[in-house]
Amino acid sequence: MTTGHTQHLNNTYDMFVGIDVDKSSFSVSYAEQDGPGFKSLKMPADPGGLKRYFDKRFHDKKILFAYEAGPTGYGLYDYLTSQRLSCIMVHPGNILSAPKDRVKTNRLDSLKITRQLKGGQLRGIRVPEDAYRQLRHLTSLRQDYAKNHRAATQKIKAFLLFENIQVFPIESPGLSGGQIQLLKELALDQARKFKFNNLLEDLEYARRKLLSVHKELKVFLRNHPEVDGQHKLLVTVPGFGLITSLYLLGRIGNPKHLKNVRELGAFIGVVPSERSTGDTIQKGHITHTGDTTLRSLLVEAAWRAIQKDKELDFFYQRIKKSRGSSQVAIVAVARKLASRAHSVLKNQRPYVVH
Repeated sequence: MTTGHTQHLNNTYDMFVGIDVDKSSFSVSYAEQDGPGFKSLKMPADPGGLKRYFDKRFHDKKILFAYEAGPTGYGLYDYLTSQRLSCIMVHPGNILSAPKDRVKTNRLDSLKITRQLKGGQLRGIRVPEDAYRQLRHLTSLRQDYAKNHRAATQKIKAFLLFENIQVFPIESPGLSGGQIQLLKELALDQARKFKFNNLLEDLEYARRKLLSVHKELKVFLRNHPEVDGQHKLLVTVPGFGLITSLYLLGRIGNPKHLKNVRELGAFIGVVPSERSTGDTIQKGHITHTGDTTLRSLLVEAAWRAIQKDKELDFFYQRIKKSRGSSQVAIVAVARKLASRAHSVLKNQRPYVVH
């Protein structure tokens, strides 16, 4: 069972099981619907062993399992759901902690999950289908190499600045093939040449890796026409390109599960914070709770979009003038792009620039 919303669990299950998962063991706590107490145990990190334990003792109970999403991935979830057992994965930020909690152990963490699960306080994250998990691996790898490429470029420029070498203006964000060739031909002493050649090799390595990931992404899209179709819809939105659209899909999973545009904004972290008292509603800065890389990509897309779309450029200029901040204005544009992305995915129709 995958759930993206709060369920009235007390009317559905006979038992609640919270699991703290690490690479070698499961710390398990459980409570029956009508029982006041909680029980805990520790066992090897074997999903089959977990199932056998509860089959043997509680074969007649309807059980809901839950554990925190983290570095151990989806393996336990995949196994339990394949066995027709109900399981949810919980975002760590949704598990409540008392302000005075000072002791943290695996057993206490599993107890915390069980108590809140039984009380109906936890909701599950949406677990992506396998194609979207594959896409997430590829897009994350691409971003790692893009980061390495930027770092290598900056180190080369820092070397040129430090040594007062003025081959060409270094204000541009990247380095062209012609510029790199000029750098390779620089006459330097042995020590400087050795360091500089290594910096150039780092840049070339990151570039090759980026190209290889881009090729693999294209192969992936050919092999997954459904994902390719979603990507082709997204790139009709001004500002969206290959990487922004694929990274977004890798993070949100199958778009058919999106409930509303605010949910997509929350994934990205561009939803404004809100403080409400009575009839007064105050909007604040964006929440910053979403994926930081996705938010960065969407802001970059917003800068591109205002160059292509007069409506967005007008909107950007108006916000910038009223708020006195280009950063606030471009985030507002990013929020509009999120709304457009939601619209094309929900309606399964390309975006048309008016």
